[in-house]
Amino acid sequence: MWHLPTIRAIAATTPEGKVVLVARPSSRAAEVLKVEPSVERVLYAPHYKDRLKGIRETLDFYRICRAQKPRAVWILEKIDRPAIAAALAGAPERRGFGLGHGQQRFLTTGPFLPKTMRPAHRIDKLEAFEKAHGLVVDSREPALKLDPEALQAVKAKYAGRPGPWLCLGIGASEPARTWPAVRFAETAKRLSDLFGTVFWVGGPHEAAAAKAAVGAMPGNVVACDLPLDQSAALISLSAGFLGNDSGALNVAAAVGVPCIGLMGTAPVPAYSRWLSRLDGGQGRITDITVDEAVAAVRGRFVAERWGDARA
Repeated sequence: MWHLPTIRAIAATTPEGKVVLVARPSSRAAEVLKVEPSVERVLYAPHYKDRLKGIRETLDFYRICRAQKPRAVWILEKIDRPAIAAALAGAPERRGFGLGHGQQRFLTTGPFLPKTMRPAHRIDKLEAFEKAHGLVVDSREPALKLDPEALQAVKAKYAGRPGPWLCLGIGASEPARTWPAVRFAETAKRLSDLFGTVFWVGGPHEAAAAKAAVGAMPGNVVACDLPLDQSAALISLSAGFLGNDSGALNVAAAVGVPCIGLMGTAPVPAYSRWLSRLDGGQGRITDITVDEAVAAVRGRFVAERWGDARA
């Protein structure tokens, strides 16, 4: 989601107005960007964890470049493996941050970001890179485009569920970014006067924990079995979102839904006007209390007059 404004700006510099995006499979970019007009198609480059990962990832990207024969390769990463692979494959134009170990040696077009930006957040790197390369980005808002078929499928599936809807994003990539499910349940209970239905959104592996926390609590629906495009559609039809620092939180901001992020380690900046944060401090998401979460949702609900987004 953070990269979408940059991707669109790069696509705007091409005759076709489109790019081929290479991403990690874990991003599920092909699903998320299914109807994004600036992305012609998505190719996946696996992430390896063995001792030969550098060689394997370089070879994979080399093969992609040889097959696609790109006029230009834009590398929105600080690692040098894609730059090496693109150079070996003969890609004539190669642009990147220039922050990796020797990445600059394999790039053809500067300017490069200063080394002092290595520890900077990805969003800060993207903004500096855009400015350096003359990319026109009017807004950092991702403004994710949704598949109309996914929207219709979600509307049909949950047509009988009363609104307004609240989505709880219970998934996260690591325990340090995961708020306890029992606290989500208590929060949902204490917000039941505001929302007709509370949806629990996450991956299939989070369904069991969600169902255990929900129990027989009325008005709560575990929606961890939805395809990613339908999960995004469900979030977009909700009045608001409360969840862990995760992909679902970024999707909520990207589709213009008021969202409150529960932050643990390396908290995401409030890059979107839709996003506000609750920070446990010192990287401890468990320091965030139910009282704080309830107050944050109630405060924004009243101040921003959240309504039924399906109307």
